[in-house]
Amino acid sequence: MGSVLLQSVFPQLFDNGFQTFSFQSFEGIIKDSYTYRAILNAFIFGGCTALLAAIMGTFFAVAVHRKWVYGGKLVSLFIWIIFFTPSYLVAEGWVLTLQDKGVVCELFHLPDGTFKWFFTPVGLICAMAFRMFPVVYLSVRSGLERLGADFEEAARTQGASVFRVWMKIIIPLLFPAILAGATLVFAESVSDFGFAAAMVPQAHIPMLTYSIYTALNQMPVNYSQVGALSFVLIAVIALSLWVQKWILGRGSYSVIQNQIRPYRVERAPSAIWTAVTFLLLLLVYVLPISGEVMTSILKNSSDGFIASNWTLDHYQSIIQSGSDSYSAIIRSLGLASLTALTVTILGIGLAFVILQKSGMETKILYGLTMSTLAIPGIVLAAGFVFAYNAPYLIPFHLNFYGTLFCLYLAYVAGSLPNSIRLQMAAITQVSPSLLQAGRIHGAGLFRVFRKILFPLISSTTISTLFLIFSHIMFELPSSELLYPPAESVLPVVITKSYTEFKIEDGAALTVFSIGIVLACYGLGQLIIYTWKQISKKLSLRAIKIQQGSIESGYPMKKEREITE
Repeated sequence: MGSVLLQSVFPQLFDNGFQTFSFQSFEGIIKDSYTYRAILNAFIFGGCTALLAAIMGTFFAVAVHRKWVYGGKLVSLFIWIIFFTPSYLVAEGWVLTLQDKGVVCELFHLPDGTFKWFFTPVGLICAMAFRMFPVVYLSVRSGLERLGADFEEAARTQGASVFRVWMKIIIPLLFPAILAGATLVFAESVSDFGFAAAMVPQAHIPMLTYSIYTALNQMPVNYSQVGALSFVLIAVIALSLWVQKWILGRGSYSVIQNQIRPYRVERAPSAIWTAVTFLLLLLVYVLPISGEVMTSILKNSSDGFIASNWTLDHYQSIIQSGSDSYSAIIRSLGLASLTALTVTILGIGLAFVILQKSGMETKILYGLTMSTLAIPGIVLAAGFVFAYNAPYLIPFHLNFYGTLFCLYLAYVAGSLPNSIRLQMAAITQVSPSLLQAGRIHGAGLFRVFRKILFPLISSTTISTLFLIFSHIMFELPSSELLYPPAESVLPVVITKSYTEFKIEDGAALTVFSIGIVLACYGLGQLIIYTWKQISKKLSLRAIKIQQGSIESGYPMKKEREITE
């Protein structure tokens, strides 16, 4: 990150060191109309996307938690799938579905230009909100579970109407959860590269992440502009986090008391709300993904949906040994598996150390490992381009840029903070007395970790492993900037298929790779379930053995032998 940000004020950092100091790169991006509009759009698009996502996420959270709808578990499953689907795949699905001669136009024989409005700032905001509202849903759902029913019932006792209770009590008390989710949506929408890569070439809308990508692909590369734009992007995200903290600091939102009575559902789910909920899910996810599926089975999407145009050849070419798609899938599977294993092991170890130790060195360690959470993926990838392509590294043979090892390092750097956060959450649920008991009885730190802690958090560890694996399979910014020219990975091949107008191949590869990830996720759930069943049987067996030993008097006999 230092190699990125320092070049914004030291434009000749790798040539003349720190001799040339200048703010010219910042002046240039302000004076340039495209980059100026990109910065302005960051605030406009981010704010509007956060607002729309907050409304949608709050609605879905309330509908599921208060049981307004039938099939609440199915709704939650859909929202989780939306949450895990990469943004650029959803964006490409929207493009295939709503473009001229796209899926919808061909199915319903609509004229060109029917959905021209979608490829405007309004359409881009809607598409990003449809993809990112699960962040607000998860935050508000957690807030509703902590809210209880005390305040609401007290207001109803005093004669308040349902509308007044919502406006004066429930929404204000949920405001911190809504704001937290909306802030994360703002940061994610500003730093998202997937929608920028898919829709900017179509809509020609200036976006910060795409401006950084363009500057990195110029010949020669405009290093100072990349540094300045990266600095601005991080500053925008930091500003949103500061605003959230400032707003929450102006009032009290305490809802947790000594006793919290859970909310009691007093009425049956509504068929109308159920229809509205599933119609929204159909609109925000099923529609774009169905565009990918239907395009993938066509010989040529421009020939329409006639029987003679249907084929599975695109899927056959994917699994053909030696093809670019097949090689990219194998390569991504290997990198994702290695990264997930590395990050999971590092994450659980670092989380254990951070929670067990105290002191300045632990705080520094925590700060370093968590720093990339606030850094957009495109900026972090740019840092690897600069840091491991510097001339002074040549004598040390550390020019990793252009190798799979450099891409692997970027994957690890971007995924490690999430692994640590998940493992820390699991470790904090383990009573410290269990670990202390092991140490008192002579077990070393490693044995306490291996015999006590790991078995108790193994489910979270396996879940983390597969979550990281799913994320890395579709990670776009680092893959796009760091992959070796002759060794493409899955996200690069997918985006390349679309940019080269091999739309059917790209759609088939998208659907096939999503199927692989879902299969791996299902395998992970099966492993977790099997592990729990085995642990349960072993625990019951140990209890029976212990009970049998006590009944036979074995411990007393053993004690007498030791005494003698």
